[in-house]
Amino acid sequence: MEEAAKMLHARKTVDQEMADLFRHFGKGDVTIVSLEKPWLYKIWDTSQKFLFLQNGSLLAAPLNSNSEDQLIAVTPNQVLDESKRPIFIGTNDQKYILNVQSGDQPKLQLVAGDIMELYKKKEQSTEFTFYNQTKGSEVTCAFESAASPGWFLSTASEPNKPLGLSQGGGSEITLFYIEKKPDVTP
Repeated sequence: MEEAAKMLHARKTVDQEMADLFRHFGKGDVTIVSLEKPWLYKIWDTSQKFLFLQNGSLLAAPLNSNSEDQLIAVTPNQVLDESKRPIFIGTNDQKYILNVQSGDQPKLQLVAGDIMELYKKKEQSTEFTFYNQTKGSEVTCAFESAASPGWFLSTASEPNKPLGLSQGGGSEITLFYIEKKPDVTP
């Protein structure tokens, strides 16, 4: 129990994680080579279900002793207001990107595409953008759709269900932990 408390205390806050991401991909003294790959993160909900790709869907499930680290690719959207922490979210193989199809009932989709190509386009691309907001505590956050404000990435209360969208307040979980994988720094 004491060890878990130390790990939680040692974890970077969401604000620190996002500041590092935006600083790295910012307009400062960063070499072009370092911007060839997205940063990879472990993302899991407050019920300890991790996001992972299975059969073309992003699912949320608990890790077990046989589980490999499931990593999610993230880059900033450098066109939208940086203070809102706009990010693109994709799969670690850079083959799929999360997308929100707007409407009365927005729909979350995993579409074919390279997250780095999206990053380099320097277009608003709101349908692919999520605002990362610190919520709940300094180490938890929510991901709000830029294309459908008020709709957040969510997981079902049961394991092994696809990632979805929710307006919160129901049984869906909209709070997540996000932690950069340190040994995967590009």
